[in-house]
Amino acid sequence: MLHAVIMAGGSGVRLWPESRKLRPKQLITLFGERSFLQQTSDRMRLVCDGSIHVVAGSHLRKKIEEQLPDAAFIEEPCARNTSACIALAAIMCLEKDPDAIMAVLPADHLISPQNLFAETMKYAAQWIDRHPEKLLTLGIPPRGPVETFGYIERAALLNSPDDPCVFEVKRFREKPSRQTAEEFISTGAFFWNAGIFVWKARTILDYLREYAPDIFAPVERIQQALGREDFSDTLRSEFARIPNISIDYAVLEPASKQNHVAVLGAAFEWDDVGSWRALEQFFPHDDSGNCIASSVEATGANGAMEPIFVESRDCLVRSSDTKKRVVCCATEGLGVVVADDVILVFDKNCEESLRKITKKLQELNCEELL
Repeated sequence: MLHAVIMAGGSGVRLWPESRKLRPKQLITLFGERSFLQQTSDRMRLVCDGSIHVVAGSHLRKKIEEQLPDAAFIEEPCARNTSACIALAAIMCLEKDPDAIMAVLPADHLISPQNLFAETMKYAAQWIDRHPEKLLTLGIPPRGPVETFGYIERAALLNSPDDPCVFEVKRFREKPSRQTAEEFISTGAFFWNAGIFVWKARTILDYLREYAPDIFAPVERIQQALGREDFSDTLRSEFARIPNISIDYAVLEPASKQNHVAVLGAAFEWDDVGSWRALEQFFPHDDSGNCIASSVEATGANGAMEPIFVESRDCLVRSSDTKKRVVCCATEGLGVVVADDVILVFDKNCEESLRKITKKLQELNCEELL
């Protein structure tokens, strides 16, 4: 059976102040009425005949279970990156289904249309059923030379041209410079790395044993403790011993060098909506490039007051304030996000600096804003 593993432990710091420690990006609603997490679960319910698992820290358990009461919550005792998250989920899937296929995906991405996503995931699961020794990742055909995504370089075609294209993975490439990204795009041999994977639960554990024994050893001890009275204590102590490393570094990169990894070209639209600037593309702009990054329902007579732009260009405003109006005058490239308890003003061209906000707030003991 196909089991969904939704990784929901991220912090979404670049979408502060809407994304907070106890209500991170995956739990907030930026579009419509469903959170990113709920939308991810909705998509997977179209294709899964097994369980929906959500992996996150205990501090998010209550809110996740409120949003997804039917999902199986897997608790991470501490933050240990995607290798630990996936390994823990794999042993939980195997406990329920010895032949489990895992669909692993982040909780906070935007994907459409739903039917194309469902068709892609169904084909991916079928392909893995025929090639259980492989690790399959989904590649997004790039829309341009984006510097904030990782890339996957493809090699030989592995199936019939009449089927959805599955390629051998030649190598994974980290987030490139603008010039390097343009070179990638010009070759036609690269996909964006969406961080969505499909594989047999037993296979990913086998490759962890081979390529990352320092990860596999504590995970194996956790697996051996399943059903025992000391399971919680074992999970807590052994999970903390797992190195903090991504599944890409731990397994996918070394496995790709031995032709164990394939990439399926995705037919759907995808974006990780990782920043306020990324959000702009989903909302209308005026003739000067200014964007009101709020839904129609959130502005107007019954919602937040619509901002005013005077001699301003390329600005972004998102506000939930029903009493105060944002006015931008003689500004360019400015971002303004108004929350109930704080206002963020930033240069849209320096978004990476937003990661420093949480550190600064901690230094100032402003825990209530984190």
